[in-house]
Amino acid sequence: MATADPSPADVLIIGGGASGMVAAISAARLGRRAILVEKSSSLGRKLLASGGQRCNLSNTLGTDQFMERVGRDGRFMGPALEELGGPKLREFFHGIGVQTVVLDGFRVWPETRKSSTVLAGLVGELERLEVPIHTDCEVQSTTFEDELFHVTHPGGVFRSKELIVATGGLALPKSGASGGGYAFAESFGHKVTARHPAGVPVVTKEDWTARLTAHTIGKAHLAVAMKKHAKVARIGDLIFTKKGLRGPVVLDISRDLSPLLERYGEVPVHLNLCRGQSQEDWQAHFREWKTAPPKPLTDWLETQLPREVAEVLCELSGVTPSTLVQKVPGEAKDTLIRTLVKTPLTITGHTGYDGAFVTRGGARLKDVRPETLESKLQPGLYLCGEVLDLDGPCGGFNLQWAFASGYLAGTGQSTHQPAR
Repeated sequence: MATADPSPADVLIIGGGASGMVAAISAARLGRRAILVEKSSSLGRKLLASGGQRCNLSNTLGTDQFMERVGRDGRFMGPALEELGGPKLREFFHGIGVQTVVLDGFRVWPETRKSSTVLAGLVGELERLEVPIHTDCEVQSTTFEDELFHVTHPGGVFRSKELIVATGGLALPKSGASGGGYAFAESFGHKVTARHPAGVPVVTKEDWTARLTAHTIGKAHLAVAMKKHAKVARIGDLIFTKKGLRGPVVLDISRDLSPLLERYGEVPVHLNLCRGQSQEDWQAHFREWKTAPPKPLTDWLETQLPREVAEVLCELSGVTPSTLVQKVPGEAKDTLIRTLVKTPLTITGHTGYDGAFVTRGGARLKDVRPETLESKLQPGLYLCGEVLDLDGPCGGFNLQWAFASGYLAGTGQSTHQPAR
């Protein structure tokens, strides 16, 4: 249990996850007296679970491409990525004994493919820098009085000249996530946007997905079938589940589906499970097959997608899968082609924060300086990582942001200089 410290720290970091640990390291390397507090019994519990316990640290995109992939607010990341983006992040980890590899030309992993290696490297550096770490220390309130932040906890009060809120969001509560940082931000006047699970599997109204759980579809196209939201679309690997869909393409698009589900209750989508082939492509296939030796329809469809998937799509189109391709009536063929190009599904829900890897929503970006991550409302207060209303797709985007934003916040690049 932490106890009160009579002398104020230069900076106190609330949250011992990816952002918080790197923020403490960044501050301590500059000779600043940093204190790290974490309500759980150990540091980095969510980090340990990331990437299926393999920890996809970042990716190989350049800064501009990285920010573009994040979306509308991606430019906000620029200063943090300048400090610790891409190659600099890999150098940072190499410097603390964590070697990294790129196996697919895109994702950056620890060489061991174990998140425990990453956590051990960060904890080892905190120990080398002699950063005081207080676990099992749940912050109860945060205030600013007499030019100091006062952080109350069951064992007393910490005082610091600067405060970094790096508590993470609501995703993966079994790791200790509770969203407490949002309340701390609000206590200093920050507005917090609506929060939703992101990077989360989805549930469908239709039950035929349960028949296809053995299959992963590469380069599947998934798009919202609503005129007002027609631009919400992604491409990537898709996996069928007993109750719906998961896989990278689903995790990515769930960032947009979660708020739509809250608004509309259910969201119609279209799938293209054949690498984006168009109606014209399929019409060409059928012309070719019609002049070939007679074979059941599914034998031909199996050349383009898994047989079980083809059988389901035939059934959805009202076509008997074993019908000889030459015997498929023209109208039935047209219906089947439309189904192949735009397979209809209805998303009715998701698996919630328990299955999410990040939170969408958080403290408004307009109230935080991107150059420093210092609050515009409370000098000396810094917000980073998942506490902010900024998230990215899967593929190392969110961990990269967590590390880079923590690093920038820890440098204490403030226009305000608290009393020393």
